Formats: sequence, C-alpha cells, structure tokens
Amino acid sequence: MKKRSLLLVIAIGIIVTAVPFVGARSAAEPTTTRHLTVATSASADAIAPGARVSLVVSVTPKADMHVYAPGQKDFIPVSLTLAANDAIKEEPAQFPVAEKLDVKDLGETHLVYTKAFRIVQDVTIAKSVLVKRSGTRSSTITVRGTLKYQACDNTICYAPVSVPVTWTLALQLQGDVPGGAKKR
Repeated sequence: MKKRSLLLVIAIGIIVTAVPFVGARSAAEPTTTRHLTVATSASADAIAPGARVSLVVSVTPKADMHVYAPGQKDFIPVSLTLAANDAIKEEPAQFPVAEKLDVKDLGETHLVYTKAFRIVQDVTIAKSVLVKRSGTRSSTITVRGTLKYQACDNTICYAPVSVPVTWTLALQLQGDVPGGAKKR
C-alpha cells in the first residue's frame, strides 16, 4: 500500500507540473492601495514534493491610473520579489505584454498597464525541505514577497509603493490523498 500511495503522490505531482495554468485557487483577501487592488492566489491548494506551482498576483489599477511595465526606463516598473525561502526554487516572474501609452506633451511612449493584469511566478517546492517537515500533520509553506510599483494618473505620478504579498500552501505529504483526507 505504501508503494501505491507514493505512486499516487508522484502522479499528482507530475499532473500539477504538466498541466498549464488554467485558473487560480487559494485566493487571499485583496489589498487596496490608493492606486490599485492586489490579490494573490495559487494554481494548486496542496503541493507534492518536487512539484511546481504558479503563484499569481492579480493587479487591478483604479480608473485613470496606470503602472509602469518592465522595460520602461526613467520610472519604476512593477516588480515582484520573493523573500529568501529554502523551501522553494523560483523561476523568473512572467508579466503580460505591456500597453503603449503615447504621452503627446512629452513626445514619449511609455510601457504601462492600465487594465487588470496578472503576474505569474512559478516556484518548485524543494523535496529536501518537505522531508524535514513531513513529521508534522499541519505542514504548510508560506511564501512571502513584495509587489513594488509606481503609478500615475492623467496629471501626476505618485511616489513608489511596496505591497507585501503572501501565499500559504499546504504540503501534500506521503500518505495524503486528494481531497485532504489522510490515509490510515
């Protein structure tokens, strides 16, 4: 039976890693700033050893607001930085294609986001950390990060802002079965 459970955990890990990101789960309460709303979610609720999960930051600028996109010079582009964590290995964050905003008064074109967008940060859960934590019944991994941006409206650019973001992921340990029930 133990071999069968291990195969089930491995199969689920492969599925989680191989299936493209379709929707986000594990949604947290959104944070609202003067300029935008930020919400976090993840592509899976429970993560198996060695599995990859997509951490998502959904950003919705308020009306007449824009934030600068990566690649924009002379302004602070939106960025996502994860705090050091030995439980994960991170891939580069994925940003959507930026909109081009023509600023006629300055004769410039800026790379911005004016509509809702998502930043996707793929991370792989370290097997070695899971082995250390497998003795506990309520094993989770908390991933913390910071979303930084500079926003402008039609008349003024505001000071840069840093918003803390967090994801808490349940570990799917050997003996766990889908749906959260523990195998006895």
